[in-house]
Amino acid sequence: MSAVAVRQDQQLDIPTGTEPATAQLVQWAHAAHAAHSLAEGLCNTQFVPAAYRGKPAEAAAAILAGAEVGLSPLASLRAFHNIQGTPTLSAQALRGIVQGLGHDIRIVESNDKHAVVTGRRKGEDEWQTSTWTIERAQQAGYPAKNANWRTNPAAMLVARASTEVSRWIASDAIMGMPYTVEEIRDEGNTYEARPAPRIVSAADFIEQPAEAPAEPDVEPFTAYHAYDEIAAADTQVRLDEIKAACQQAGIRDRDVLDAWAARSAQLAEQG
Repeated sequence: MSAVAVRQDQQLDIPTGTEPATAQLVQWAHAAHAAHSLAEGLCNTQFVPAAYRGKPAEAAAAILAGAEVGLSPLASLRAFHNIQGTPTLSAQALRGIVQGLGHDIRIVESNDKHAVVTGRRKGEDEWQTSTWTIERAQQAGYPAKNANWRTNPAAMLVARASTEVSRWIASDAIMGMPYTVEEIRDEGNTYEARPAPRIVSAADFIEQPAEAPAEPDVEPFTAYHAYDEIAAADTQVRLDEIKAACQQAGIRDRDVLDAWAARSAQLAEQG
């Protein structure tokens, strides 16, 4: 079972789609109000990811989306990531949802060269198998766009294979979740090549004290701003400025760190 908690007794009264349209609207209104009230109490605590702190409306949306697939409110806030403006689940969370509904998913083989994941829908005998190889990923160009393929290929291969199997055996359970975090990052962005002054380690992003204050903004600098700024950064100097802004804002989100490190590696390669 995945580390992501899955609940069968959802706390929010989410419409099932079988009620009349007006009844569904009423249920949604009640569920949205309850989710927002809960989010307001949670978003100022350390128990929610930094990306949702001070943003009860976005947290409420994540709670509602999670309730649709059986996640508790806190599990929803931990499971959903905002990648370049697209709310997504990780492959691990997707696998946890499918397993929580009684479907079988098994990792048959896993190493740095290939991963074999098999799955079977609850109540059925037929197993579906997905095989992902590093050659397949290279042909798609993923290692060049996502640094995680170079640093942790085994985990990325399992993520891709398990996501594929989850869609095959339980597409109804994950309806409305077209992409995972890993898939969006694999698509990357196209940047104009510019020289990188130097390579900075990812550890430097977390451990060094802030060297400069964040640039003035209309609203507080958040993880969402950091994603956009990192994607648009065209020099290592600009990445260092974003790092300083994150440190001053207290942002220690792992996804932000991964995005920063990946962009730093891209600039180094382009140089």
